Amino acid sequence: MPGEHSERLRLRFNADDLFDLVSDVKTYPNFIDLISAMRVLKDGVVDGSGDLTAEARVRFKFVREKFTTKVHLNKALRRIDVTYVSGPFHDLANRWRFIPLEDGSTLVDFWIRYNFKNPVLQVLFDSSRSRAIRYLVSSFEKEAERRYAHVGETQFDLESAIDKLASEGAFIP
Repeated sequence: MPGEHSERLRLRFNADDLFDLVSDVKTYPNFIDLISAMRVLKDGVVDGSGDLTAEARVRFKFVREKFTTKVHLNKALRRIDVTYVSGPFHDLANRWRFIPLEDGSTLVDFWIRYNFKNPVLQVLFDSSRSRAIRYLVSSFEKEAERRYAHVGETQFDLESAIDKLASEGAFIP
């Protein structure tokens, strides 16, 4: 049975910087411990937009897998859409949206759907899904801390900002 998770959080970094960080797939092994290797098989990205195909090698405890995804980057809209090509899944898709907030910080809208071919892997991931997703997002946040300066206010009414963005249609899949 497929698993699905979504998360919205505010990060005190510029939306374009966060887009650049997440779209720089070749560097993932440098800051995401679970990814042991990453290579771009096909690169059709020009000025931050276009498609690339990437192969990731992941390791977690006794599990070692590789999988291939197609990544569609749209720098103008600050959107990244990932679809499954091959590997240990029946299905894998995720999307990132980087929405600038009034104070210069960013609302990160993240969604993932996954369905492993191996039921043991599915149960293993499902049992710690929230923790695993938080680990992934936290890895990007820590790398952003290393690369970029903070922007925006320390205190910010995120719920009101999300309500406003929703009323403006900012959360289009």
